[in-house]
Amino acid sequence: MSLIEDIQASAISEAGDVSALLRKCKLLAARLDNREFASWVDRELSGYPEGAALPSYRVVGVRSYGHFVGPFGMKANGLQIPVSVLPEQLKESYRTARLDQAISTYQNLLGGDSGGSARIAWPTELAIHCASKLTPNMQCVEAWIEIPLGAIHRLVSEVKTAILGFAIDIQREAPNAGDSPVGGPKLISEERVTQIFNTNIAGNVGNVANANTTVEQSATVVGQAGDWTSLKTYLESLGISNTETIALKEDLDAHVGQDPATLKTKLGTWVGGLVGKVMSSGAGVAVDAAASGIAKAIASYLGIPLS
Repeated sequence: MSLIEDIQASAISEAGDVSALLRKCKLLAARLDNREFASWVDRELSGYPEGAALPSYRVVGVRSYGHFVGPFGMKANGLQIPVSVLPEQLKESYRTARLDQAISTYQNLLGGDSGGSARIAWPTELAIHCASKLTPNMQCVEAWIEIPLGAIHRLVSEVKTAILGFAIDIQREAPNAGDSPVGGPKLISEERVTQIFNTNIAGNVGNVANANTTVEQSATVVGQAGDWTSLKTYLESLGISNTETIALKEDLDAHVGQDPATLKTKLGTWVGGLVGKVMSSGAGVAVDAAASGIAKAIASYLGIPLS
């Protein structure tokens, strides 16, 4: 069985360790020599950096509950705690949970059970001083966030589905691409692998933006054709490295003067490659917003209309 076929079989299977599947993908990424895919695999295996934008399947709506005690042995267990008892700056953090740790952390919580929930404890001081506002004459002694285990099943399922689509498209493009040695000849171009990655992983799972309106607004600073300084500054704000922007400039300048129809066709390739790099950078930008903003910026640089 080839590596790609092994990955497909593991992704289809209801059972099995998703971390083991991702380790196979890490080997595939090395053989394909594709940084975007490798970066995504590493983050799923090891966890996402603190504050980084997360794929949508790693952000879930949650509720909080608590145990309360009062005079004369009064008790109220498992009361739901609304976020209204919290300071304004904390409310959003207790409406949603960021599942940013290694995927194995969450799979270990499942234990084959599709019901129930996992708990994340509130800080004791927060429970005492804030949650206690909920019940007059009673003190909150313990509070927690509940994460539905169904959300964790969804996380695992989304990752498997994304991997399966990626592996199918790679096999369709080059059946033996996953079996060439690391550092050997490429049977499929890096550009094409990035396009497949964007279609099946970056484009489908998306990032939850920390500030998704900034991307398109910033794109407007590339106000005239040939304004490389503005385009470079904009791309660097999305996490694109200096080395990558230099390579892009060489490619863009090699196409200057071609007819707009040809440039529009090429535009999709440039945007696809850059969006994958934005996702890998952890810049906190939504995929759709990044794609739209980058397309507008490059079109402005080349002096071509998008419509």
